[in-house]
Amino acid sequence: MSNRNKIIGLLMVLALCMSACKSKKGLTTTEKSEFSTLEYNTFSSSKATFTIVQNQNSFNVNGSIRIRKDSLIMISIQPFLGMEVARATITQDNFTILDRIHKKYFTASFANLNKDMGIEINYNTFQSILTNGLFLYDQSDAPRLSDFKEAKIMDLTMLQYSKNKILQEFTVDSEYRVQSASLFADGEPYSLRWSYSKFNALENGYFFPHQINFSMNDGTKNNQLDIEYKKIEINKDLNFDFTVPSSYKAVTLNELMDMLK
Repeated sequence: MSNRNKIIGLLMVLALCMSACKSKKGLTTTEKSEFSTLEYNTFSSSKATFTIVQNQNSFNVNGSIRIRKDSLIMISIQPFLGMEVARATITQDNFTILDRIHKKYFTASFANLNKDMGIEINYNTFQSILTNGLFLYDQSDAPRLSDFKEAKIMDLTMLQYSKNKILQEFTVDSEYRVQSASLFADGEPYSLRWSYSKFNALENGYFFPHQINFSMNDGTKNNQLDIEYKKIEINKDLNFDFTVPSSYKAVTLNELMDMLK
């Protein structure tokens, strides 16, 4: 397995803003009460498995995910216990990728990313997807159900949010836990879809999905990423050291990826 493949899972997670597809019609705006969400201060899965599928080839790589709510997300790729080859950190302002092998790093602000891509994303986008939450792609505050249009689909409900040609759709259960979702831009070839499975009770009794399945299409090929949380802990004391070593050299994303080939 190449070094590029070891980090590809991180890069796919950081590409969650890709979008595209036609909007659906016939939904009506509905007012509902607050929906169910996981309550936590810190969230972690010290044993996570990333399964990447590209061009009919697949492989697994181990890692971990740590979240300090509304503050910091840290994703680490560790093919072997105690051996970190790459790390991504996401804050309210920016994200950073460390290449431990070549001692390089790439960092970018959300402001610059949004300017380059023409779509607004923020920290809350990543936090919500990783913790089974509803979100509005262009807002950092928690959404109200009145922000969505709503339609019943058998025993599930579809929630839809559309703004500036960007469309979000969530399929939720009776307690408004997200079962599947999509994000796309009208007229663009990119799309992102994700779904949740393996719902099991956490220590506090809250039923939470232990697997997330992503499908990303750029108009020519489809990439898949599955994240499985082997063990989830909430409200534990965690180390969130996200400093960049002074010996590391800053590079562009293209330069970083060239080195990882």
